[in-house]
Amino acid sequence: MKKMRNKILYLILALSCNFLSNSQNITDSLIEQYKKINIEKDPQTALNLINQIYLYTNQNSPLVSLEYLARAIKISDNILKDTSKRYYWLEKLAYSYLFIGKYDQAMRYFVTNKNYYEKTKDSLNYAFSLYNMGKLYQSLEVSKLASEQYKEAKKIFERINSIEGITLCNIEIASLYSAEYQSDSAFIILYSTLKSVLGNKKLEAKVMNRLGEIYFSSNINVDSALFFYKKAIDLYKKLDNITELGNCYITISSILIELQKYEEAKSYLENALKIFEKYQYKQKISQIFNFYGILNLEQKNYKQAEINFLKSLEISNGDDFYKEQKLVAYKNLSEIYEIFGNLKKSNEYLKLYNETQEMFFQQKAKTGFAEIILTFQNEDKLKKIELLKKESNLQEQKLKNQRVQVFASALISLLMILLGLVLFYYLRKQKNINKILQEQNHQIYLQKKEIESQSKILEKATRDLLRQKDELQEKTHKLTSSITYASRIQKAMLPREEVFKKYFDDYMIFYKPKETVSGDFYWISEIKSTKPSLFVDDEYDTKVLVAVVDCTGHGVPGAFMSMLGEAFLNQIVNILKIYETDKILYELHKSIRKALQQEETENNDGMDLAICMVDKKQRIIEFSGAKNPIVYIQNDKIYKINGSLLPVGGLQKEKVRIFEKSTIDVTAETYVYMFSDGFQDQFGGQYGRKYMAEPFRNLLYKNYKLPGQQQVIAIYNELESWKGKKYSQMDDITIIGFKI
Repeated sequence: MKKMRNKILYLILALSCNFLSNSQNITDSLIEQYKKINIEKDPQTALNLINQIYLYTNQNSPLVSLEYLARAIKISDNILKDTSKRYYWLEKLAYSYLFIGKYDQAMRYFVTNKNYYEKTKDSLNYAFSLYNMGKLYQSLEVSKLASEQYKEAKKIFERINSIEGITLCNIEIASLYSAEYQSDSAFIILYSTLKSVLGNKKLEAKVMNRLGEIYFSSNINVDSALFFYKKAIDLYKKLDNITELGNCYITISSILIELQKYEEAKSYLENALKIFEKYQYKQKISQIFNFYGILNLEQKNYKQAEINFLKSLEISNGDDFYKEQKLVAYKNLSEIYEIFGNLKKSNEYLKLYNETQEMFFQQKAKTGFAEIILTFQNEDKLKKIELLKKESNLQEQKLKNQRVQVFASALISLLMILLGLVLFYYLRKQKNINKILQEQNHQIYLQKKEIESQSKILEKATRDLLRQKDELQEKTHKLTSSITYASRIQKAMLPREEVFKKYFDDYMIFYKPKETVSGDFYWISEIKSTKPSLFVDDEYDTKVLVAVVDCTGHGVPGAFMSMLGEAFLNQIVNILKIYETDKILYELHKSIRKALQQEETENNDGMDLAICMVDKKQRIIEFSGAKNPIVYIQNDKIYKINGSLLPVGGLQKEKVRIFEKSTIDVTAETYVYMFSDGFQDQFGGQYGRKYMAEPFRNLLYKNYKLPGQQQVIAIYNELESWKGKKYSQMDDITIIGFKI
């Protein structure tokens, strides 16, 4: 039961997002409306549309959200010249960076907002900026700093009588108490807060929700947790807040799983799934399938649990914003395969779990902790500067006292008659000054002690970070060395350029892996004539097979698949003597399915590829493709032939997988191109969109008359210009071209 509770609590902590994402169609519609607006004439309508785009993209498409927030700031600055609006959008920008784990950027903009509201004496917004800083520190699990920010914000909210602000601070302070195992203090704050907000449904719901969370997480009273969550559901229904309603359904299902009320838990999960599928909210859908998996585990239905965890991974796969869901799925799949006795797959998922967890920690250590240290250092410097100012004031006061004493001595010599009065006056004044100096010295002493204490904390944190950094660097060095060595092996297996020179009048090879090793590869093999050597003309009787293959994934997983694919192609062509392109794809499909035991394991890895057989004697090319097309240029016109709709390997629902074969007449001079989808799927340009297939074909057509090496340079320059410095390479890229 304790093990199951840990799994459920991990998922509940991942339910941190309170915004709603709608369908891609709505987002595209809003963007189209925005493009039609004359922003100079109607900036306010533009900002209203940006606000809606932000609501629909800040979770599922954070890069689009960041782009439009930047536009809103530009409109506020350059057109409206409204400083208050600028800082309104900066706060949203900070929360967007916080969501995607860019803690240093979030810190920068939260601090900028705080300084602005402090300077303008805007008490309400200044208090909310302190609250935002607390949320950031809480995300980084630095509870001491988070608590300080919440308490400072709460004082201001109490002074200006902001019930909402006080409530929000109390809710988060209670969570911090609960995390420190001080549940009694947490309940005192929340019950007191609940009493003060009765009648305000929005705030009541927030407090009820947090009461349920703390009762459940602290394992005090599960029935009480259920009671408060159901109360929150009633309020969210009245408020029409379907996002929080869906979150409550998910959490209640987890409590019911612990109570072994499995059918009732399943009903709540189904209600949550209806809500989030309606709005295509991938993050929540992925979490719900993880909960289905945990429910199956409790019922010892391991096969169904495996299906649901894999479904969760399928939804969140390829997206770095869903690390929490991946961690849950990886860990549980490792345990399931251990139960099945499949130790190889169990270790694979355990490795993925450890790598993802380590990457998540590195991201926090790299961006979050460094910024906190910087903040500590800045506060330290400010206190030291204040201390120096006070010491300087003391020195000036002492000098002033000395001048007074000299002046008194002169008066004594000149005015002996007034000696008694003068001495009395100055001695009394000196006594008061000394008393003030003593008090100031005592304050300075206390401040010095505080600074020394904080410096020790900072030194320890720095040492820990440096030690962790050294450990990570050592692990990274070993891993990098291994991958670099694997890269040399992979490159050595690729065809040498001399082979292309032998068969083609001109050729070009653009091969650019996303990482050190690649999931793409290109392959060439000649088909020797079966005629006696006396009758063979080397130039015309030799046929050549050329292929470009894009395996599932990139990096190390893709590289393993690419080596498997190359081995099977060599076996099919050189040993089994199968030369027809459609039959080669069919045999490759069967080999991959058998090697990966895909029928039993439901492994879904495969390959997209294009393969052609060039017959220079008959002046024809035979082509077959698995999802990937072939492009050729003839008589200054460009043509495209699509491959079959299904890949090689992977899930097979049909009885027999059939691949089509096309024939191209190359009597006229022809330039042929084969490629993976990496270039056309690359994000870049002004709006961060994909390059797309048609512009890619236009790029090939624009440069096909250039010599091969110059084509490679032109393609490289276009790629760098398109992605710029803002976007990194998204996938492996391979482009092969040859002239007949």
